[in-house]
Amino acid sequence: MMHIPIDTNRSLPIYQQVAAQLTADIQQGTLPVGTKLPTVRALAEANGLAVGTVRQAYDTLVRQGFIVMNQGRGTFVRSTTPLGSVVNPERTPASRKQTALLAIDRALGEIMDLGISPREARIFFDLKLRELEGAGPTVKIGLIDCNPEALAQIRSQMAPLSKVEITSYLIDDLFENPARLGPEFDLLVVTSTHAAQLAEFLNTERPFVSVVMSLSTDTVAQLARIPRTAKVGILCQSQRFSEIIERACGRFCELDTPPQLARWNSGEETAALLERIDTLILPKSYQSLCPPEMLSFVQRFIARGNSVLYHFEMDQGSLFSLTEQVEQALRGRVEA
Repeated sequence: MMHIPIDTNRSLPIYQQVAAQLTADIQQGTLPVGTKLPTVRALAEANGLAVGTVRQAYDTLVRQGFIVMNQGRGTFVRSTTPLGSVVNPERTPASRKQTALLAIDRALGEIMDLGISPREARIFFDLKLRELEGAGPTVKIGLIDCNPEALAQIRSQMAPLSKVEITSYLIDDLFENPARLGPEFDLLVVTSTHAAQLAEFLNTERPFVSVVMSLSTDTVAQLARIPRTAKVGILCQSQRFSEIIERACGRFCELDTPPQLARWNSGEETAALLERIDTLILPKSYQSLCPPEMLSFVQRFIARGNSVLYHFEMDQGSLFSLTEQVEQALRGRVEA
């Protein structure tokens, strides 16, 4: 556990001594950027200090920009330079290496302020550097699920992955014609709901990633806030996604009347639905799926403020697994 020397004979308050020692350790590299610091209580107990004293020291370092505190994840070293400090290569004797490291510190600080963990930051840096290296091999991914709305949402969450080419497939289409999933794919990605079913049907030895998708907390909160007297409409492209939303309404809403369902591939059906309801639920990916001739009607309804954009989120473990599989496939292509 970290030891903080305290001199009770000094006039400097104890919390400032703690902050000064941690600042020195950060700037000297003893605590590199991304290091996870002890909790306030753990550091206080290890050094015989009051919890409030250590918390005040941490708050000071947060204000100065040296550390970032993320609820649920912990406290991390953010930067070796205080906020507002600017390095001018023409006025400092620092070498290009030192200047570059300071720039990386500032970039990492901004990334960690978003709640990104050091491991995630490393993944994103690696992917971005590979992208900056110019054209090179790409990983061909076959993305599979049972409805177009889910496919669109998963694709959007795979956006940080560079050097990938993604082709989406509906699982029913593959069951009818497995040959559609050609041999050119390096990686198959499917939701955990259909993973076992697809693996058994395709009987393939190609790398296979099962991702876990969960209903976003924001969507749950919006569903729970719908008044029970509301006239709710569900608008989707596929019947399957409509049924998914309808089941969620049964779980998170208390409605006097069941939701009304419509599919936007029928213009008349969509227009009639929007006339009958006061609250609309539709997939977050609606803009990429809604027919252009219907989009303006839907957006005008959304502008009224009574709408819920229903979406799922990929869990962090799935994202890490997927990223590692992509990197492994890229290395294989480079070495080939």
